[in-house]
Amino acid sequence: MLLTFAFGCAVDQQKEVERYRAVLREGVHDQRSADALAPGQPLTLRDALLLANERNENLGVSGEDYVQALIDKDRAAAAFLPTISLAPTYFIQDPARPTGTGNPPRNKQLDVPVTGSANLFNGFRDVANLRRAADTIEQRRELLLDLQQQLLLDVAGAYYRVLSAERSVQVLENSIRVQDERVRDIRGRHAAGLARPLDVAQIEAQAAATRVSLLQARRDVENGRSFLEFLVAAPVRQSRLVDEYPLDRVPGALEEVLKFAEENRRDLLAARAASLAARQNVEVAVGQYYPSIALDVNYFLSRNSTPTDSEWNALFSVNLPIFSAGLIEADVRTAWSQYRQAKLDESRTSRSIENDVRGAHENLTSSDKQIAELRVQRAAAADAFRQAEESYKVGLATNLERVAAQDALLSAELQLATEQYNRKVLYLTLLRASGRSLFDDAPSIAVSRPSTGPATAPSTRPE
Repeated sequence: MLLTFAFGCAVDQQKEVERYRAVLREGVHDQRSADALAPGQPLTLRDALLLANERNENLGVSGEDYVQALIDKDRAAAAFLPTISLAPTYFIQDPARPTGTGNPPRNKQLDVPVTGSANLFNGFRDVANLRRAADTIEQRRELLLDLQQQLLLDVAGAYYRVLSAERSVQVLENSIRVQDERVRDIRGRHAAGLARPLDVAQIEAQAAATRVSLLQARRDVENGRSFLEFLVAAPVRQSRLVDEYPLDRVPGALEEVLKFAEENRRDLLAARAASLAARQNVEVAVGQYYPSIALDVNYFLSRNSTPTDSEWNALFSVNLPIFSAGLIEADVRTAWSQYRQAKLDESRTSRSIENDVRGAHENLTSSDKQIAELRVQRAAAADAFRQAEESYKVGLATNLERVAAQDALLSAELQLATEQYNRKVLYLTLLRASGRSLFDDAPSIAVSRPSTGPATAPSTRPE
């Protein structure tokens, strides 16, 4: 008996965890150990996504909700099976003592029955409960996958924010080197009487402003790396980020993306499953109006109670609700209200997804246009700076014009570098909005982008 109790209490914890881990690993074809990344090792975006998928605690919390839904279904299925238990009883009674007599013996009885109980009919509530549990499993699974996709998008956003900030640092460092040379040159010209004090002040002010921007960019890098390390739950603060994730793609037509999202968006699938589960709750409530039939059987291994020569007995019981003071009706009304709530939530989720897809598609299209214009702006700013520099050398332009041209070039380079990384995040946001996995490279929603030249911003050093 003790061994039976011990084995009944044993739970394979790792097997339970693997139930939701298997769901999270669906669609991930290059399974790699989350412990394979050493501190300081180069980190690609896909590595970061894999680390977050394996280590982030929020996924584990949601995964346990999924495991609990699986357990709830097992519990609902168990309602169809009989229960068997050993229920020994020992009865002892001090007998009445008649006046003038001795102490009569105590009345002692030991019964050792094996008791079996079964629900023969429960108003279809057990069936509805089992179906509700199955729908709840589907809901929790879709919610887990939806949280996974949102987490991966957060990781990608943090990853590219770090890359964007690091690119800004490079641009600003290049610009500072040019400006430091100009400061030394203008100071020499001022010492020789060839430049005004105003020229020196303007160039020094510009160099100081660029250094302030550099300090802010470096701070953004540190904060971004700290947040990325938090999301992936791995020591990646010192890792060099290597942008090798294939994102040279454009979305398909808006209507195609909308249709795909309607069929595949995880939170919408979860809302639909929640509606089905709520409908089954209505059936559970209505089932209380039906009669229920139960069977109880006792088989005595040992019996001292009357009749001592009886080895077993059985009891059929039927329960038919006649008056419940409105309790069943209240349960039914509540279940219908909850079902209406679930359908409204499903409708709201569907409309929200359409809004997300349209917004993400428009943002990506706008970003492509901005990048094209920023490249033109950067080329024009570089040409204007060269002209201002040459004109200043021959006395046809003021130092202020040269400083303004340098500021315009620096601003254009920073905007272009930022928008190029922002475009990648917007593309991933559209993948998320359409219901595609960030691990999925299926061509049904995206096609290859024709080559348009290098994606990185040119050096800030004027040619």
